[in-house]
Amino acid sequence: MQIKINTIITLSNNERFMVLNETMYEENKYFLVMGIDEQKEIISSKVAIVKEVIQNKEVFVEKIEDSELIIKLTNLFKSQLK
Repeated sequence: MQIKINTIITLSNNERFMVLNETMYEENKYFLVMGIDEQKEIISSKVAIVKEVIQNKEVFVEKIEDSELIIKLTNLFKSQLK
């Protein structure tokens, strides 16, 4: 499965997110995502950045927790909006 903008992904803890944007940084693909509820309504307070991880031809995401990396990636996403 390939992750694309405007698709819904579900994490292992059953949290669901809409993919808003993607970017490459240091040869890794990152996605800006926003939470959604059961009715597929956006939860604007639930924003995250996840990293694409490919293992054995399967695609997973890993939530980014490193604050320095989050700042760098946020700036990258902002620059794409200009």
